[in-house]
Amino acid sequence: MIEDVKELGHRLFVAPRTAWPAAIARVVIGVAILLWAITMAFDSSALLGDDALVGVEFASNRARYLALDSTVAINIALFVLSLVAIAIIVGWRPSLWFLVAFALLVAVQRRNDMILNSGDIILRDLTLLLALAPTGAAMSVDRVRQHGRGSFWTSATVAPWGLRLVQLQLIVVYFFAFWSKSGELWKNGTAVSTAFRLQDLQRFGELSVIVENIWVVTFLTWSTLVVELALAALLWVKRLRPYLIVLGVVLHLTIDALVLVGFFGFAMVAGLMTFLDADRVDAAVKRRTTGRTDELSQPIRSGS
Repeated sequence: MIEDVKELGHRLFVAPRTAWPAAIARVVIGVAILLWAITMAFDSSALLGDDALVGVEFASNRARYLALDSTVAINIALFVLSLVAIAIIVGWRPSLWFLVAFALLVAVQRRNDMILNSGDIILRDLTLLLALAPTGAAMSVDRVRQHGRGSFWTSATVAPWGLRLVQLQLIVVYFFAFWSKSGELWKNGTAVSTAFRLQDLQRFGELSVIVENIWVVTFLTWSTLVVELALAALLWVKRLRPYLIVLGVVLHLTIDALVLVGFFGFAMVAGLMTFLDADRVDAAVKRRTTGRTDELSQPIRSGS
């Protein structure tokens, strides 16, 4: 029994595998951080600056290790955060820059807690957790610097314990997302209609085709519950995982396309990437790169 537990623990947290899932998650979350910084910069004066609607005196009472109490300070922080996000995307010392990004995200967000949503929270949480994963071991500047240009489409083998933290965070989010939807509107199948009628969340105005069709509304409401429960309970099942990842990505992209929910979907998609099968991704990349090499190695034939 003890040996079985040790073997399971070794396989889950220590047994080396390629770093492709971590690298893909790094790129996606890096893009999310970059877009978050850019979009916040457009409203920095009104929401975060010294003349913002919520004054500096109403900033978070929690420890503010980096007080950003002026428009200039906020804009500098967002500019630095953008540069940090680019470093993360290209894979230049990503663990270090993930920590810097987390510190900047928290500092900016604590300036005005009233504008935060769940997307802001999960974005900074995954940023911190990915700092503990070897995200630069594939598809990165660091890999090219260490092993040459030809190594960009190769991956080192790494212990997956860092990714397990991200995966556990994702499972917890999906579970509570499902659990919180236990109200009457979700049970009777009308919750999606209510959500789509909230004008401040509408991306393209009211979608009458959806909100006025009881069959569509019921399907979307209950299918959301089913997908969230499946993601919370079944992502560990290897055979089901590819289908669940697709369902999760479709769910988040659909919500983002129709409703203004910040960067929640973007961050969750990044988290889902950590569940990709490392061996399958590695095999797919090798097939792709081998195919390109074979094409380049073919002799050039002159025309007749």
